[in-house]
Amino acid sequence: MTFIRKHPRAVFIVGLVVLVLGLLAWWQRQATLSNATATKLEDEPRKSGKAVSDFYSGQLTVKEKENYDLMKERLDELSGGVVEFPEPMNGEEYLRVTGALEDEGYNYFYGFYDIPMTEDNMYVKYKTSDLTTVSDKIISKAILFLSCAEGINEAGEYSEEGEVLNLDEIQKGLSVNSKQGKAAIEDMDSKTEGILEEILDNLPDDYGEKKAVDYFLSWLDEHISPASHVGEDALNFSSMDEVFEGVYIYNNLSALVKEKATALGSAKILSELCSRAGMESHIVLGVWEKNRISQEGYVFCAVEMNGQTIYVDASGEKGMDLGEQRYLTEKEAMNHMKFVEYFDYQ
Repeated sequence: MTFIRKHPRAVFIVGLVVLVLGLLAWWQRQATLSNATATKLEDEPRKSGKAVSDFYSGQLTVKEKENYDLMKERLDELSGGVVEFPEPMNGEEYLRVTGALEDEGYNYFYGFYDIPMTEDNMYVKYKTSDLTTVSDKIISKAILFLSCAEGINEAGEYSEEGEVLNLDEIQKGLSVNSKQGKAAIEDMDSKTEGILEEILDNLPDDYGEKKAVDYFLSWLDEHISPASHVGEDALNFSSMDEVFEGVYIYNNLSALVKEKATALGSAKILSELCSRAGMESHIVLGVWEKNRISQEGYVFCAVEMNGQTIYVDASGEKGMDLGEQRYLTEKEAMNHMKFVEYFDYQ
């Protein structure tokens, strides 16, 4: 108080500066909000029925589709182990087929393909993790890992050149499912479906496209927390059981049951909800290019609304980079994320 009495002019100037800065900050925020994509979207009526998307599988070539159909059939039938492809693939083709299985909208929390091999059982990724560099059509088979398989934790043995030495033992362990494991999958599927139905049942009938997506985002924010532990825990995994329970379940619709999800899991959930609400949707994969030094994989949810494709940050994890905005145009999305190149996102 003594300082104020002695220096009233200085106090007045400081107070004025603080006020001006506050007004500028408010004005800047209002300008940002007025220009945000979310404020320009109208609540147009939704289409009735579920919007089925074949965004990924529809881009596959005829030969890729043959492999895709077989691999999907094996997943649906819970028939794990070595899967030999009708047509050999190069690295990019393999990524396209497995990407379509992973991201088309199925809830394959219980299975995935890995260990792509040549005809003579050479592990293609043994010496390189970047499959896009594998230009020759040498990938003839891969292993389907299922969480319900009795031999899910059978470890692979490799020669110095990368040959899988114990493929017969792996096949034997993965081709037989436990009753308990299958029951767990059925239970998870049932619980997941129940949650999805409850969310949709509570969606007001008069909500159009924008209000519906707003509702879904609010539900996710309230009920799903980030599975932030996944990255660190994965470094210490020593078995396939841990991969399924510690990572994969949070990357799929099954994350609803766990009430935790990765950014990928949140995007898949939002995409499924939008599709069931009559808006065609799919997830979009890419690399978040905050700067050249710090890059990471990320995912948006692309939703057809207002006659255009809007990219939604389902998890909200990039809120600070996006000025707390969740809706982006294609141009805005591409300014922040480089989409993967083996699918056409435009």
